[in-house]
Parts: sequence; C-alpha cells; structure tokens
Amino acid sequence: MADDENEGGVDSTWRGGTSTTLYVLVLVGLTLLCIYAIFRGAALFNPGYRLGDRIFAILLLGAESFILIHAVGYFLSTIRATKKYRLTQTHVFALSCEPSVAVIIASFNEDPIMLEDTIASVTNLEYTNKRVYLLDDSTKQELQKAAEMLAQRYKCIYVHRVNRRGYKAGAINDLLRNLKEKYAAVFDADQKPVSGFLKEIIPLLEENTRLAFVQTPQFYEKAQYSPVALGAFHQQSVFYEYICEGKSTSSATFCCGTNVVFRTEALHSIGGFDETSITEDFATSVRLHYKRWQSLYYNKVCAYGLAPETLAGYFTQQMRWATGTIGTFRGIVKKLLLHPRALSIGQWWEYFLSGSYYFIGWSNFIFIISPIVFIIFGLRPLVTDPLIYTAAFVPYFAVSLGSFYLSMKKRGYRVRDLFLAQSLAFITFYPLMRAAVAATVGKKHTFGVTPKGAGGRIPWRYLSPQLCLLAISLIATSVAIYRLTATLDLAMVVNACWAIYNGSLLAMVFYFNRPFRGYPDAHIFRDWTAD
Repeated sequence: MADDENEGGVDSTWRGGTSTTLYVLVLVGLTLLCIYAIFRGAALFNPGYRLGDRIFAILLLGAESFILIHAVGYFLSTIRATKKYRLTQTHVFALSCEPSVAVIIASFNEDPIMLEDTIASVTNLEYTNKRVYLLDDSTKQELQKAAEMLAQRYKCIYVHRVNRRGYKAGAINDLLRNLKEKYAAVFDADQKPVSGFLKEIIPLLEENTRLAFVQTPQFYEKAQYSPVALGAFHQQSVFYEYICEGKSTSSATFCCGTNVVFRTEALHSIGGFDETSITEDFATSVRLHYKRWQSLYYNKVCAYGLAPETLAGYFTQQMRWATGTIGTFRGIVKKLLLHPRALSIGQWWEYFLSGSYYFIGWSNFIFIISPIVFIIFGLRPLVTDPLIYTAAFVPYFAVSLGSFYLSMKKRGYRVRDLFLAQSLAFITFYPLMRAAVAATVGKKHTFGVTPKGAGGRIPWRYLSPQLCLLAISLIATSVAIYRLTATLDLAMVVNACWAIYNGSLLAMVFYFNRPFRGYPDAHIFRDWTAD
C-alpha cells in the first residue's frame, strides 16, 4: 500500500508542481509508442502470411492497437494532470451559510454492523443543514428490520420499497421526486465519510452554478487483510490518481456511484438517474454532460470503504462494471455519429477510453494465445525480422512501463503493489470477455451487489479458463526450450518470453483464490431486532 504517512497515495511534494524527469519520459514514451504503432501497422502487409497467420495477425494487431490507444490515454492524462490539474481545495472559500443537503445512503441486504458504521459516520458529518435518508431495498426481512431500527436509532429517514424498479437508481429517483434539498450526497452502505466531507465539497458547488457534481476517490481501508482487496485497492488507485485528474481538466469526470455530491437541479434537468443501466453512475454522467453540465474531481480521500475480499466478489464487481459501462458505450458511439457536437472533443475522447476499457479481457486473451499458437502450432501472428521487432518493441515497452511506475511512485505506490493490481486484472480476462459479449449484444444483466466480508474460494472448476491457459502456456514454454536446444531462433525466444510472462500472471490465480475469514476487529453479528 501507499506509505502510512501518505495514506491516500498522494505525495504532497509532487502535487503542487511538476516533475521534469517524468514529463520528458512521458513525451519520449509517446514518441516511441508512435514509432512502434507505425511498425506494427506496416508489418501486417509484409509478404509470407498464410491464411491462419493472417487471421491471428489481425487479432493480435487489434489487441495491440487497443493497448496502444489506452496507453496514449494514460500518457495524456499524466501530462494534463501534471500541467493543468491543481489541488482543488485551493479554490474552496468559506461558506457564509449552509445550503440544504440530502445525505443518501443506499442499502441492499447489507450487514447491520457495516451499515451502522456508515450511518454513524454520516450523522456525525460537521454540517448542520443536512437530512439523512436511508434508502433500504433489502429483501431479507431480518436485514430490513435491522436497517429500519438503525434508522430510528440515528434519527434518519427510512425509505423501503417493495418494488425494486431501477435498483439503486430507481430508489434515488423515487426519493428525488419530492426532494427539496439543494444538494444530494450519495454514499454506498460500506462508505464512511470523514466529518468534514460536506464542508469541503459544498463550497465547490456553490462557487460554480454549472457544476452538476463533485466526485471524490474511493479509498479501500483494511485492504492488507486480503490479497484480492489489496490488488483491488491499487488497481483503483491507478484510476483515481492521474486518470481522474486528467478527466477533470476536460470536464469529463464521471460519477463513480458513491462519495459524490450532486446538484439536485442538475439531476432534475435530466429526469433523474439513468435506470436503464446497471452502472447508473456512468450513464447518468453522460446524460449530464450532454446537457452541458460540468463535473469536477476532487482528489482527496474523504471517505473510507471496503474492497471485495474474495475473488468471487471481485469478479462480480468487475462483471457488473463491464456490462454496464460497455452497454452505455454503445449509446455513446451512436450519439457521436448522430450528434458529434453534443460533447467537446476532450469529453468524447475520455468517454471513448472509459467506455471501451472493459474490452481488455479480449485483448489479454489474444495476448495469451498468440505465443501459444506460434510455438505449438507454427502459426505466425507477426511476420517480420525478429531483430527489427525487438528494436521497435523493447524501447517502447521499457519506457512506457518505466513512465507508469515512476508516475505512480511519485504518488507513493510501490512497484510490487502495482504488479499485484496488474495480475489481478489479468486473471479476470474471462469474466470480462463474457461481460463484453453480453453487453455488446444487449443482453440484460441483473444488478449484483459486490459481496463483502467472510467468504470462500471459487471452486477450481470455475477457474478452468485461467488454469487451462496456464497449463498450455507452460507446455508451450517447455516446447520452446526443447526446440531452442537444437536451433537458436530469436522468434522462438521472443514468444517463449511472452509465454513465461503470461504464465506468471495467470499463476497468480492460486495466490488470489483463497478464502477470507473476516477482519481481526470484526464484530459478532447480533440480532438487531431484539433491541
């Protein structure tokens, strides 16, 4: 994790200025990336491809193009964050009065202990003119009763629906129809805001009347107790540092579902939250930006929550995010073709990157099988001189990776933790592939809450795609080594290295797929209905 004294992963000495070394490295990386992209595009037209080679060549070029585009996105975000993003709190002015705020907690069959922690944090917010609403869609009677009693205990307004139309978005919209407060702060049931949350965020909204919402980071606490939670923590950190800061400079920050404050006027202007998507936060942000509302990212940890602790919980979360985001992406592409002026160029670019990101599952799958088909089946996805390939790829890869690790190190993150995040994302390729197909064809997906707390490992038979490709990668590596003992072939060496690299990431499934027994300081569940 980040250093203890820098818990949010932000280096205060870095925030206020720029790093010349990083900036130059990023520019060099962009240059080398362009050179490699030209080389890869030209290589597709080299003579010597057979039909099978050509098919895999197109697939591999598509996968590499996807990574190159998103690498450009990260490089540009780093530059914009470095050059344009300023510490948001420097713009905060003291409030002469406290405008009304509705603080909304969304709950669905949540553990009462965890829910009480959130309710207690929300009710203790240092803000007088607030009203707390507990929107409880629980279907289990004992958990519904516990949530209702907690609302009574902390003097919150309890709202329970029998018809769960629109899930979380529907619950908020039902409340929004009669909401009189000027602003609405939204928190998930596991997110605990710091006491000064509203006093920091509300002035930003008061300062700019076109600001629809202000988003703050999601910070996972207690991540050290679970390898999955730790990997998810650092994966989130990559997003909430340079990427979100870069989006904010283009007014393309999108809502992440929690730890966010909305202007209710803005929500009313678009008819409330988008109930057609299971990622209502992302879809609603698009609609707000279509209406020319602005958004802002405030990069300061103002709330603490829990990460998925098991691989099953993480897969559930990622599949929901992937299905909803790609489903919304289809509408974004259609809107771009029909109404190109609906958003600025910067907003279109950022939504393209965010909306297409979860196709990475297919990209990683192609990367896994490419060295395998070359070593075992003799198919050649890339027909070129291995020396030229090495000369074009290695500098680009080394500088790109170095830029990424250096940029995150500037924010207090360690290389080994970032590798943990990378490997966790890599072994999620199969759930993301399934989600991408379902979302692309328009298949409906039910809203699945990410499970929290103690849980078991995934039965190994359900991880057969990861295990099978790991085994085949090991076989391919063995075959490559055997062939290299007879003849030194640079192309075989390159593909063997890729097979080893992919295999090492896939092998991390054994590290992540372990049961979670709970937190050391966890309370014992008690019958709240007995109070």
